[in-house]
Amino acid sequence: MDKILEGLVSSSHPLPLKRVIVRKVVESAEHWLDEAQCEAMFDLTTRLILEGQDPFQRQVGHQVLEAYARYHRPEFESFFNKTFVLGLLHQGYHSLDRKDVAILDYIHNGLKLIMSCPSVLDLFSLLQVEVLRMVCERPEPQLCARLSDLLTDFVQCIPKGKLSITFCQQLVRTIGHFQCVSTQERELREYVSQVTKVSNLLQNIWKAEPATLLPSLQEVFASISSTDASFEPSVALASLVQHIPLQMITVLIRSLTTDPNVKDASMTQALCRMIDWLSWPLAQHVDTWVIALLKGLAAVQKFTILIDVTLLKIELVFNRLWFPLVRPGALAVLSHMLLSFQHSPEAFHLIVPHVVNLVHSFKNDGLPSSTAFLVQLTELIHCMMYHYSGFPDLYEPILEAIKDFPKPSEEKIKLILNQSAWTSQSNSLASCLSRLSGKSETGKTGLINLGNTCYMNSVIQALFMATDFRRQVLSLNLNGCNSLMKKLQHLFAFLAHTQEQELNARARALQAASASCSFRPNGFDDNDPPGSCGPTGGGGGGGFNTVGRLVF
Repeated sequence: MDKILEGLVSSSHPLPLKRVIVRKVVESAEHWLDEAQCEAMFDLTTRLILEGQDPFQRQVGHQVLEAYARYHRPEFESFFNKTFVLGLLHQGYHSLDRKDVAILDYIHNGLKLIMSCPSVLDLFSLLQVEVLRMVCERPEPQLCARLSDLLTDFVQCIPKGKLSITFCQQLVRTIGHFQCVSTQERELREYVSQVTKVSNLLQNIWKAEPATLLPSLQEVFASISSTDASFEPSVALASLVQHIPLQMITVLIRSLTTDPNVKDASMTQALCRMIDWLSWPLAQHVDTWVIALLKGLAAVQKFTILIDVTLLKIELVFNRLWFPLVRPGALAVLSHMLLSFQHSPEAFHLIVPHVVNLVHSFKNDGLPSSTAFLVQLTELIHCMMYHYSGFPDLYEPILEAIKDFPKPSEEKIKLILNQSAWTSQSNSLASCLSRLSGKSETGKTGLINLGNTCYMNSVIQALFMATDFRRQVLSLNLNGCNSLMKKLQHLFAFLAHTQEQELNARARALQAASASCSFRPNGFDDNDPPGSCGPTGGGGGGGFNTVGRLVF
């Protein structure tokens, strides 16, 4: 019978005729065959499935194999054994590579056919070892999705005990290596579908074995906090966020933000990459976790991280507003970042040039969802323009673009601003709130004329406003030095972080020389908030990070 079938599928007969004969072959499966005949049929159908030259041959292979395996179960059990399966996973099949998805699909189908046979238990034990090996090899998304299909149908193949923790950790690492280089919609949708299957598998394991959840999340954080420039973890890790119980947010964020082993550079990388996750189309709760981490960092006064990340990512978050699937989350994160960044207009002014085009585009499409979104966006914009009201020429095009939308009352704006500041998220900084109203309406600080220093003050202010020059001065490591440049660095620090309207350079110089919050061996404490001078107070200082770089 196998010779007839082999000749048929490779013949030039019309396809309808071939289908009729194949049906006869399938019907003949219920007749008795000796073991050699069965093995020959299993060999042929396996070859058709794995190496068939066209869909018809592969379809015939599946149909005939399933029929003969059903009626000749002992013979198929003998054929589909541990040695055969192990050979497929390690050597592949003839010209077919062992990592070809067809191999995994064939094994998946074979397990269905012998599910009621005793030998399936041996295969389960074998596959528990093999699937762990496979994920350690970082399979591509397609293969990993097929593996997830198999493990979802046959949970008996998932590693048990301590190995289940290792398996989940390795699967997280594998997702971190996923990439999709295509820009075609069909390929992108397929990629998202593959990633979703893998993340759903992890969710199922977490539910079945809760002990695997925390080690998996630790692996996620290790991946996104890595400072290794040679590796950029995949945004596909965002697919896991929706499966993390929201009730764990408080505990996990507190643990992360208070862990002394988590360096600021690592935390900065992790936060930046979580913000990048806003672009993942199907991820839920990413904005919730991002905002929770931002609040957590503010609560422990990690202002350096918050400033760096906000200035680096604010434009990217704004650009996500163009995409409907991720717009709600992007707007939530954008609102929190802007409303909490109240010591300087720098973050807001990074997005100002892009506002008008976005507003016009959404006004023109006329969709109810776009109108509702614009109402929320314009309220945010009004709050920021009120807070930094000293730039009327800059804001005039925006005011014209949003004139048809309701403007919040002054009381509501003040309430929103007071509730959103970084300082409102730490009780220890409550005393700083009263100083927020002291700065001028431009958001800048003036220098007091000491008698004949007006021209010098103008030069200093001009240099301070030159962003690149200011950054270079503040990034200099001048510990142990009492040079003129160090004095300029102190002055720039005060100008950047003080909440006062004006600054007496002479008084600040004396204060800097005598106060206990002067330069420490490693620079200012990274926990000092903008506008403070470290734990001892003493006026407007700045937040140095661990390498002595003063940020603003």
